[in-house]
Amino acid sequence: MAWQEYHDRALSDWCALLAQDPEEDRVQEFLELHPAMIPGGSGDIGPGGHHNSEMGLVFRQPQLRGMDRSFLPDFMWVTQSSSLVTPILIEIEKPSRRWFRRDERPTAHFTAAHDQLAEWKAWFANERNVGTFRQRYLFGERYERRRFLPQYLLVYGRSHEFELGGGHLNPDFLNHKRDHMRRDDEHFMTFDSLRPRHDHSNSITATMTATGPAPFAFSPVYGTGPRTGETALMLGSPLDALGRSVMMSDERRQYLAARWRFWAERHEDDLRLRRRITYRSGLE
Repeated sequence: MAWQEYHDRALSDWCALLAQDPEEDRVQEFLELHPAMIPGGSGDIGPGGHHNSEMGLVFRQPQLRGMDRSFLPDFMWVTQSSSLVTPILIEIEKPSRRWFRRDERPTAHFTAAHDQLAEWKAWFANERNVGTFRQRYLFGERYERRRFLPQYLLVYGRSHEFELGGGHLNPDFLNHKRDHMRRDDEHFMTFDSLRPRHDHSNSITATMTATGPAPFAFSPVYGTGPRTGETALMLGSPLDALGRSVMMSDERRQYLAARWRFWAERHEDDLRLRRRITYRSGLE
């Protein structure tokens, strides 16, 4: 499918879903099948300068196992640059929940959602938790010494609340007030601002299992290439994930599965060759 066709179809389906006043679980399910719509995977959230997420993965409900408490964000990218590792933790809520009451005070729902970001920040403030996170979600020794700078994103509410007719006498003031309620490393977005991003087009929704990451769904415009080998070898069989993936023909699923196997085998052969060369050179 051409990118523009996918963009238009996905955005149309997204707007139709929001118009139905969906519960949070339906929004979660939609985004899991459209990882290109999940913000944060390419330096669009945080300090910038990222080299995208490892293998294009966005984790669905990744467990943060801590020394005292554990948490389950809705989504998480783990992006990196030459000097930083930047997990992007994302909290979503039911889209129809409002930011402010009629008296211009924050709603209880918003306060609770915002507090979730504070709990994640407190979790990452514990160095032992950071060590556990590095072992579980960073793949490769090249990231071990890079500085850690998590970012926290709350996707909440609808943009029309801050327009005339949205239920507030002074929506412009509340829009500015909302901007000043963000703490360091926090970001707010409304559900209306989510749309497919071309730089997330080759992304994969993944589940972290006891044995490592596994693919859950592929972006409908996902394509393979020489860089697929390492990803395919680490993630294992794509068949279940391709079966879940939307807006793909059966022929496309079969083709991607075949190319996934091809690049995995190619990468495995390359690794064997490197090991033989290393052994013969006496570097072991």
